[in-house]
Amino acid sequence: MFLVILLFGFFPLSSALSHQYHFVNEPKTWSEAQSYCRANYTDLATLYNTDDVNALTQLGSQTGSAWIGLHDDVLNSWRWSITNSSFYGPEETTYRNWDQTPFVQPDNFRGKELCVEMLPDGSWNDIPCENNKSFVCYGVNDTYVLNTTKLSWNDAQASCRANYIDLASIRNSTENQKVHDAANGNRVYIGLNRTRLWSDGSDSSFRNWKSGQPDNANGNQLCTAVSFSDSGQWTDENCSTTRPFFCYSAFVAGLRMVVDTETDLTDLTEAEIEEIILKPFLEELIENGLPNSTTLRLRRVHRINT
Repeated sequence: MFLVILLFGFFPLSSALSHQYHFVNEPKTWSEAQSYCRANYTDLATLYNTDDVNALTQLGSQTGSAWIGLHDDVLNSWRWSITNSSFYGPEETTYRNWDQTPFVQPDNFRGKELCVEMLPDGSWNDIPCENNKSFVCYGVNDTYVLNTTKLSWNDAQASCRANYIDLASIRNSTENQKVHDAANGNRVYIGLNRTRLWSDGSDSSFRNWKSGQPDNANGNQLCTAVSFSDSGQWTDENCSTTRPFFCYSAFVAGLRMVVDTETDLTDLTEAEIEEIILKPFLEELIENGLPNSTTLRLRRVHRINT
């Protein structure tokens, strides 16, 4: 029996698809700009390469700057160094063991504490990524290895990736204890760090910061703007200030899928078809390069018996 499935695919624009950006010359805060873009287009602009930067500078004005979608979400911007989604089970990316005394962590003191160390008692503390610390790497067969060479977080990450797999990611309390044992009483870097996210959930790693940026001056510059006077380079800005902004439109396509199956799917509901067939298909699309915010929606199903 063949199952014919008609879909609507919602694909946030990437470098592989045609872009359509929109410059809105109305001063708004970053949150107001985000709401406007979502109501009238798709979202605040996500950029994937220098061609996108050039497209925005040609659309924008000659002076000043404009919001794009990159921002620090404070609560949700913590990410592990190991980014392979298959490494984590349900909720394993959200395990935390922050220190609570004498100050509740993370406190992001002076806006500069974007990386994480494990304290001698196994709890976690946020610290500046430039601090030189020992670190624990994650290796083959779920091993954890202490390196007492004191490096910055970025250099520690590079060392772990060159010699093992990555900086230690901690998915649960059992692994936290293993890293604690490996640390052997040292204060060590682990793989958790705070990184800016795109408003639409895209996984684009492209960055175009102006020299010295982001500096997060005063600890409150958590949103990103394109500077027209600096060839489209980016600066971090206070999200509550108002400025023009860039939105983008997404590409929507119709898809036809034919599934050859020996199983009788006659009695499946559309919700069950989405769970059994569409969800794995979507995961495969994302693994092969489409953004995490790509979605699929069931439009119509009909069956062909052979």
